Amino acid sequence: MKALSFLFHLSLCLPLAAQQYLGPVLGHVDYREANVVIQTLKPAVVSIQYRDMSDPVFRFRTDTQHTQLAHGNTTQFRLAAEPGMAYEYQVIIDGKKDKSNFYHFQTPELWRWRKPAPDFSIAFGSCHYTNQPEHDRPGKPYGDTSTDIFNRIADKNPVLMLWLGDNIYLREPDWGSQTGIYGRYQHMRSMPHVKRLLQQCPNYAIWDDHDFGPNDADGSFLHKNLTLQAFHDHWANPSEGIPGQPGITAWFEHGDAQFFLLDNRYNRVTTEDSARATILGRAQLNWFKDALLAAPKNEWKVVCMGGQFLNTAAIYENFATYAAERQEILEHIRRHDIKNVIFLTGDRHFAELSVLETAGMPRVVDFTASPLSSGLYRRSSQEPNTLRVPGTHYSEERNFGMIRFSGKGSARQAILELYDKSGNQIWQRSYTIEENP
Repeated sequence: MKALSFLFHLSLCLPLAAQQYLGPVLGHVDYREANVVIQTLKPAVVSIQYRDMSDPVFRFRTDTQHTQLAHGNTTQFRLAAEPGMAYEYQVIIDGKKDKSNFYHFQTPELWRWRKPAPDFSIAFGSCHYTNQPEHDRPGKPYGDTSTDIFNRIADKNPVLMLWLGDNIYLREPDWGSQTGIYGRYQHMRSMPHVKRLLQQCPNYAIWDDHDFGPNDADGSFLHKNLTLQAFHDHWANPSEGIPGQPGITAWFEHGDAQFFLLDNRYNRVTTEDSARATILGRAQLNWFKDALLAAPKNEWKVVCMGGQFLNTAAIYENFATYAAERQEILEHIRRHDIKNVIFLTGDRHFAELSVLETAGMPRVVDFTASPLSSGLYRRSSQEPNTLRVPGTHYSEERNFGMIRFSGKGSARQAILELYDKSGNQIWQRSYTIEENP
């Protein structure tokens, strides 16, 4: 991320003659900072001016940043802020102000030690395929030709959006070159259907195989450093990997929920040798276990990962095919009595809810929502997932998920909801918080 200077902006900028940038994309927003990604159509000098909504004057302006082709002409800004405030900002390209577009963000309100946790809702989904016939396989388009789902998500006014992997689909012409990889991101970001959601609320992302590399790619993919850099250039997550290990692992909190963004690709080892096979890699696995222990006991732990965790059918890339690592995580949760763990997963091209409830062990939930716009796996109901909650499997249409955290104290609930691409609710299940003594 780029540092900012706190400057009182008095200069007059010429109006921006034409749209010269993609975005902005609102990334991580914390109590005292908002992160914004700007992507220009050609190398340019970029800055942002902003104000809090109670002040008629744009009193702050960031340092200028130079976008470069080597980074897809992207740059990221950190806008200093104060808790519980609404802000408005404008983009300035090559000294010309975009006077026709005003963007907004809202910082969270301080609540700990002051009041009960706030009610809030989050949205999430995975598998976003945007058709591009000249690069797609021949035949019927794989992506949905109706793209309204992203506006339907925005209509729900979530406080944040979680992109759970396969957010772009790298294709044969893409994954072998920097030009192809960055070109795929630019194609996705140039689509009108995603702009409102990317600008309206903070967006957080993890990746899965199709934004990491080829189908089912693991840590042996030789261009993974290219796709890693492209991911970091286009998403403004709060961090980039764990200390000493590259990747996309990140953590943040909102309200009384701790969010763990896991990397299921960079250190993945695919082998018939069960002692070596891993999804997370030892360093990330140890970090995750430690981070779960450090999280507040009576708060939600929301774990975001590309593939399903609880599905017991050991097929495709479910965590059940990495049984030893899956069991290590579950045993860690059981041994340390880590309550209120909710996995949010994607990848599978269908939706379902899986719940593990065993005597003497905290409840573990896995909410899968997929796809946003790619193809559907309609035969998925035949998978022998013994932990599937009856009535929650859905493969009829594209879909997205939401969680509404509401209530106070021991009545605090996580209300899980699945919606179809038109914004109609398919099902709802609720779980009351499990409190530690």
